[in-house]
Amino acid sequence: MNKIVYIISTLRRTGPTNVLTGIVKNLDKTQFEPIIITLSPEPDLKNSWWPELDKLGIKIQSLNLSRLQSLFIGRKKVKQLVDKIKPDLIHCHCFRSAVIAAKALREYSKIVTIHCDYAVDFQMSYGKMQGYLMSYFYNRALQKFDIRVACSKMLADLLNKKYPGMNFDFVNNGVDTEKFCPAEDKIALRKKLNLPLDKKIIIWAGVFMPRKDPLTMVKAIKKIPQDKYYFIFCGGGSLLDICKQKLNNRQDVLFTGYIANIEEYYQVSDIYVSTSLSEGLPLAVLEAEFCGLVPLLSNIPQHTYILSKNVLPYCIYDGEKELVQKLICLLTLNAETLLSSIIENMNLFSAKNMSKKYQDLYDKYL
Repeated sequence: MNKIVYIISTLRRTGPTNVLTGIVKNLDKTQFEPIIITLSPEPDLKNSWWPELDKLGIKIQSLNLSRLQSLFIGRKKVKQLVDKIKPDLIHCHCFRSAVIAAKALREYSKIVTIHCDYAVDFQMSYGKMQGYLMSYFYNRALQKFDIRVACSKMLADLLNKKYPGMNFDFVNNGVDTEKFCPAEDKIALRKKLNLPLDKKIIIWAGVFMPRKDPLTMVKAIKKIPQDKYYFIFCGGGSLLDICKQKLNNRQDVLFTGYIANIEEYYQVSDIYVSTSLSEGLPLAVLEAEFCGLVPLLSNIPQHTYILSKNVLPYCIYDGEKELVQKLICLLTLNAETLLSSIIENMNLFSAKNMSKKYQDLYDKYL
């Protein structure tokens, strides 16, 4: 039995933790024993994978360190715990875990998953100076890993061009297809969630931050006729209050905050909109598609990568004006043909397929 230690900041439900969860839930438990180490306390167990993974019998330990403590004693604490576990392989999933493991766990075989174009995304998320420094230290840390895995082929190609000699492999992000699937009874589910039964529902989900660009969605909503449609925003972040203010508490807009049952809100909706300026591989888009939604996505390579060419004219937009135009078009379009074309391209993006490919990589270094 090979012990795999997964290290991540917390298990809050975000793209990287969704990927980690998909990997460990689908591991061949006759060959691999997964153990998760989190660096910090869970900010909110209602929006954390911890309870669900705990029920599945996955071992989880937290060091309960703040970000400041991680900086000064993180390496020592991680090394002490990992040495007790004596794993066969370390798998890191975030900036902090990668930087700490690169220094503290040099004697262990290590794999890291890169979830974004970090040189760009860190500056978008944390500001130019802090983002630049984080990107610099992250890049140095990545060089200490045995395997560097981008979360999509597109991202791997991009990183290999930026950093020749680093050799980035890839495994496409994957979705839990048992959880993210069309609703058995969409009307009953809308009633349960207290949502309108007679309107088309458009959903946006993610962190309210500049990189995700929720303000473009807000501007588009203000230009779409009211009464016929209903809009849902799922998630939280620094731009949440600004978005709420700009929509002036409109009755046709719901802000859910962070929620654990995001799949139910996908299942009752009709169209999923992503306004992101940059992604690794957009897991939320894939989750929504598996739930039967038609996507309308910003024109970035990470979005065009996951769509078949024949749906691109309908599902990719350039700029706020075209977002409004195409959204209204999709709302009046019979989506069945479009959905069948989208689903044909989805088999590459299941969590089971993702986990199997990671297990193949593990076998190379065990």
